[in-house]
This record gives sequence, structure tokens and C-alpha cells, in this order.
Amino acid sequence: MSGSPADAGDADGRRRRFAAPPRGGRAGAGAVSIFAAASLGLAPLSLALSGALMGAATPALAQAYAQAVPSGPPIRLFPPPERMAVPDVERGAGRVLDDPLASPGPSAAPLSPTPPAHTPSFDVVPTVAPPSAIAVETLGPLDPDGAGPLAGPAGLGGDPWRGIPRAEVLALLPELPTLTPSPAVKELQRRLLLSRGSPAAAPGAPEPARRFGALRVEKLAAMGDPRGAADLAALLPEAMMADEAAARALTDAELLAGPLDCAAATERAKPFSGPYWQRVDLFCRLRAGRVGGVPPMEAGAGPAGDDLAFEMLREQPGGDPDFLRVAEAMAGGPAPRLRSLKDPSPLTLAALRTLQAGLPPDVLSLADPARLAAVATNTAADPATRVMAAERAAVALFLDSRRLEEAYRAAPAKGDELLRLKDAAARDRTARTRALVQQAMLGAMGGGRRVELAGLALELLDPPMLAGPVGAVVADMLDTLSPTPDAAALAPAAARLCFALGRADKGKRWHDLALRSRPTAEVARLWPLAVIALGPPPGGGALGLAGWLDESLRGADLEARGRVAGQLALLQAMGVAVPDEAWRKTADPEETASTLSAPMPADARPPTADPALWRRLVEAAADRRVGETALAALLLLGNAGPAGTPPAVVARVVGALRAVGLDSDARAIAREAAAALAG
Repeated sequence: MSGSPADAGDADGRRRRFAAPPRGGRAGAGAVSIFAAASLGLAPLSLALSGALMGAATPALAQAYAQAVPSGPPIRLFPPPERMAVPDVERGAGRVLDDPLASPGPSAAPLSPTPPAHTPSFDVVPTVAPPSAIAVETLGPLDPDGAGPLAGPAGLGGDPWRGIPRAEVLALLPELPTLTPSPAVKELQRRLLLSRGSPAAAPGAPEPARRFGALRVEKLAAMGDPRGAADLAALLPEAMMADEAAARALTDAELLAGPLDCAAATERAKPFSGPYWQRVDLFCRLRAGRVGGVPPMEAGAGPAGDDLAFEMLREQPGGDPDFLRVAEAMAGGPAPRLRSLKDPSPLTLAALRTLQAGLPPDVLSLADPARLAAVATNTAADPATRVMAAERAAVALFLDSRRLEEAYRAAPAKGDELLRLKDAAARDRTARTRALVQQAMLGAMGGGRRVELAGLALELLDPPMLAGPVGAVVADMLDTLSPTPDAAALAPAAARLCFALGRADKGKRWHDLALRSRPTAEVARLWPLAVIALGPPPGGGALGLAGWLDESLRGADLEARGRVAGQLALLQAMGVAVPDEAWRKTADPEETASTLSAPMPADARPPTADPALWRRLVEAAADRRVGETALAALLLLGNAGPAGTPPAVVARVVGALRAVGLDSDARAIAREAAAALAG
């Protein structure tokens, strides 16, 4: 049927408007929007608005567009409205959807049950397994004591205390070591206490007398980590407000390490009262009142405001008379003359250090390394007293190598002692001799003399000193030497020291020099330590397991064979395959061959190990309970550390830590034990 000319013109106009632009051409935004609106079946109002927008374009743009659009039938940008079939999941048959381009309406035609002519393939549709059963569990309130500065890999994982009841943890925490000479043990214990997470209470268990968070703070303070204890305490305000013992332990640790954060201590003391906190407050006020290092009385501002505080503290029973005498000196009184300080309080030692007052020699009778560290950092102390206190504190890891070096340099030499150090070292292995060797090394210029002094320093190191600050001071001396043939005599001991400290690269250079220069039993003893520190060398290296055994057991007595067996146990715990023949070689030749026909079973308990802790370690490691495994391992090592614990126990600890993913801690502990056995 034909229409009028006007209709034909309108149709041509519509064709021109709706025609697609030629390939490579570009239509105006208004044309595209109108075409899209028409294709999607939008309301006429939308078309009108789009037309209005297009009409707003400039005439030149409209003319250019009209020239770019060819005449002809409209080109469809969408596929034809075929019926598309999708599976009916509920009925298992295909169902047909209406034309997706058609406008929805209230009277849409019903879906036709007729199957499609071409059923799509479902070969690429993955098979989804049915969901597993969901266990619903009622969660209790979040434990505020589970806060900690370390989370995830920085600590001991996401849920370190899984599987051990809270009551058992609270009973074992106070037994953790505080005087260990092992940096590896101390670092593992620090991360255990600072890790986020807390043990769950058993159903119906009563509230404990002391909270988990407070016990953690107290233990960190006792082991010489006041900074970590303060960081943890800041996250546990409720626990700290209810536990005066933890608050005092943290304050004492900060006093001894110095300087005390008086603002934090004042805030910490608010829930409590008593003479102790009054003395802390007095100390803080006196320290703040010092003007340019001159007591207030000498500066013209007397201690009138503190007179009442002094009187009250003097009248209270169980006071601290030594602190009061030092406090009076801080307030402008005469300098204290203390003839004896057998049991000084942390406040007294902190006040003496603030006042720069001397200390009597009997402070060396102290057994507490934290208080010995306070003595060592008092520069007014007698140098001999200071160096002895510094080294004892450093061995227990309460003083770092930098402050130990400062104390070493303060020890005075008498006469020509620095020239006769070899004779002195033969008869005196004390801190003073090590300090003199350090001073002589600082002044030595010749290469031969420096090698000789470094050798003396290495000889004066006892096994518990290797991995700590004392060993670090000697290693710093070695850094001034090059591992050249001139220093070959030092190579075995230098490699042992560097490996013990975890300085693998430097240890390897000295170890390579030892292998090239001194292929002796002394060098052979280093092979297990090198394997633990560096990993097994390709092909077993120059010695290998068999070569090391043959060299180490040649002419060995029963004690030496025991050391070799301990090294074998450590290697096996670190994943090195140890054949049965190797174990048989370590047996006493006079014993029968069946005595050590096979390695010790993994769960065999050495007679010196606590049976309850041993069983706990084995079971916790098998169930991958990280926190409980670390707790049992630390308790088994105790204050002796890896260097002073039987190798069989250390090997079991190492294997258990590796089983729960604490590989770096296991390697550090095995390294320290192997360094002690290699001497």
C-alpha cells in the first residue's frame, strides 16, 4: 500500500535518522542516543528529549551529519528477536523467553512449553558439588585479654591458643624462663606473649584470680622487655586496672631500663594507692624539678612542697629507707653515702642513676640481671663494678652489645696489662680480661697484633656467651679483619661464632677459609653447624655426613661420642636423613652393636626431661596446636637454653616447632645448640 508524499518524506527522514553511520564514520551523540532509545523501546518522551538535545546542536554539525548518513533501510544493531531457550531447573525442560527487546506489559503472553529447535549444549557447565553440612555454634563474647600488638605471621598465627584450656595456660605462664642466655628462646617467648589471641575457658570454669592479659604483661616485664610489656598493657586497660602486681612489674622494669615514662606511670597508678605508688610519684616530681642538672635547693627553689611527702613516707612501715636517702639528695640535700646496697629497689637504683651517684661494690651480690643492668648503666659507678655487672646482665640478655661495649671501654688497665694479655687470659677469664682485650683491639694497628687479639677474644668466650651480646662484641671485632690466609688460625672459631649469632654470610666466609686451610677434626666439628645455618650443601659438600663422622669419631672418647650423637639428633630434627649406620658408629666400641642399632624413636623421652611437658609437646605438635607447642618447648628448654639443655631434648623441641610451622624459630634454636656442641 502506498502512502502520501509527505508520508514518504517522513519515512525517508526516519531512515536517515536511524541509519548507521558508514564504516569508519562517527555519528553524533544525539543520533546514537535516539537510535538506542528507539531500539530499546523507550517512551516517546525519551525520543522527544533526545531530539531536542540533537536540535540544540549547531546547524553546521547537523549538515555534516546529514551528509555522513547514507540513505537506505535501517541497520539493526541488535540480533533478531529470536526465541531463546534456557533450562527450567525446576522442571528439567526447556522454557522459552519472549523477545528480549519487546516492551514488558501486564498482559504478557504465557511461556510456551514447546521445546526449542536447537537445544544448547551444557558440556562446559561445571559440576558443582553439594554444599557440606554447616555447623552452627554459639559464640561467646570477645575476650578483651586476647589483644596483642602482633598478629598473623608476625606473631604465632591467627589462633595460637587453639586446643588448650585457659586454666592450663594460666598455670604454665608464670613458669616461663626469664634468665635464658638464648636470643632464640627469648624471641620465641616474646612473640608468644605479644601475639593476638587467647585460650578459651572450659565450660563452667570459674573466673581466674588473675587475668591472661595481666600475666602476659608481668612476664614480659620480668624477662627484660619493658617496651613490649608497655605496648601490650596499652591494649589491655581493663586487665591492668584490676592487677596491681602487673602494674608494679611494668613500672619496676621501666625504672631499671630507664628512663621511666612518668606520665604513663601516673596514669597506671590511678586505680591503686599505697607507699609504692607514692614513692613513684615523689621520684617523678623530683626528677621533673631538676633545673639544668642542679637540684632545686641549689637553684633557689627549695623542696618545701615535698616535705610532707617525705614525712609521710618515713612514718609508713615497710618503707624504702635507701630510696628516701637518695630522694633527699635529689631534693637538694647532701649526697648519699651508701656503704651497702645488698638489695636495692628499682626506685633506688633509678634515683641513683638520675643523681649520678656512686654505688658500693656489694651491689655485685645481686642475682637479678635487670638490676645489674641498672648498675651497669650508671656511669658514676666504679668501672670494675660496672663492667662485671654489665657482662652478667648481657649474658642474661638484659643489656645489649652497644652498652656492653661502653662498659668494656670504661675498665681501666694497670701498668702494661694491655701488652701481657695472653698471660692474663691464661689465668683470668673474667669480664675485666675481656674488657682489656676489647680496649687493646681498639688501639692495635698492626695486622698480626689484631689477629692475635681476636684469637684471645674468641678463646675467652664460653658457650652460653656465643649467641648473645658478649659474642656480638667479639664478632664486631672480627668484622675489622678479612678472612685471608693470615687469619686462618681464627677461621674455625670465627665461623662457629658467626653461625651462632645468625650471621650466615660472614660465617660462610670464615668456614670456607677453614676448609681450605685447616682440614682437621676442629674443622670437621663445624659441618653440622654449617648445614643447620646454611642448609645442606650440594652433594654433601667437601665432607658430607660420612666424612664428618669419620673425622669426628677418630680417637673420640665417650664424651666426644655423646656430642656427635647430639649433633646427629639435631641434623635429623632439621630434616637431614640420618642412616642407622651413622647412629651405630657413635656407640661406645666396647658396647654391643645392638645398643644403638637404630635412631632414638621420635617420642622417646630422655631421662632428664619432664615427662608431663614431654607428653604435652608431642601431643600438641601432632595436633598442630601452635601456642601450646611453643609453650611446652620454652618450658623444656628453661633458663639453660639450647646450649645448656641435653641435645636429645633440643632435637625434640626443634622437630615439634617445625611440625607446627615455626621453622625459623626451630632453626635458630638448633643453630645455638649446634654451636655449643661444635666447641
